[in-house]
Amino acid sequence: MNHTRGLMSTAQALRRTFLAPLRAPRAALVQSSPLRNVLPVQNGLQMRSLQHSRRLAFGDYNKWPSNEAIGGPYVQLVNKDNDLDPPIRLSQVLASFDHREWFLQQVSEGAPDRPPVCKILNKKETKIKEKARAKAAKATKIQTKKLELNWAIDAHDLKHRLGQLTTFLEKGAKVELVLTKKKGKRAATVDEIKHVMQSVMDTTKEIGGTQVKAMEGEPGKHVIITVRKEK
Repeated sequence: MNHTRGLMSTAQALRRTFLAPLRAPRAALVQSSPLRNVLPVQNGLQMRSLQHSRRLAFGDYNKWPSNEAIGGPYVQLVNKDNDLDPPIRLSQVLASFDHREWFLQQVSEGAPDRPPVCKILNKKETKIKEKARAKAAKATKIQTKKLELNWAIDAHDLKHRLGQLTTFLEKGAKVELVLTKKKGKRAATVDEIKHVMQSVMDTTKEIGGTQVKAMEGEPGKHVIITVRKEK
């Protein structure tokens, strides 16, 4: 009976030890423009276009034309206050900035009764943000590895599995640990079950790991623990 209480205490400790997964803050979009502000136009269709342009990430701009490729004689600019300027000739906008450092980017489609919405963007800043976005997108594609441990695993095999766990976490992978009783194998003792769980917990803590979702299952039977290294 005392062994049972000790086992449940270990399981509870495991749940408390792992932290909730981190959430990456959403990056703010900073606008730069060499043009000075004028009074914004506030009709409904234009404001919907402006709200759409505010939600765009730099990677989404690729589907819209830029500079001379923008259709129509007029455009509306999003100014530094994120308001819409009155319509202005495209040729006038293109003549207002140094094309070596800046470019005009369409961010919202026009219509027969309104010109396309555009932003004047700094080439260097845009390139930096696009690289950061691509890096962040790559980081979200986390590889998942699966490791299975028998409750009655011997010391040598346990050391090997924990070494694999450390390697996977160091490489940024998400690891799904399956602790289970294999068919045809002897049943593990309570002490062995406690030792396996404690070893997994300690190894994950040492590598700076965190549990990404709640532990599933019952110790001694079938348990799934999913972990990854904190950034």
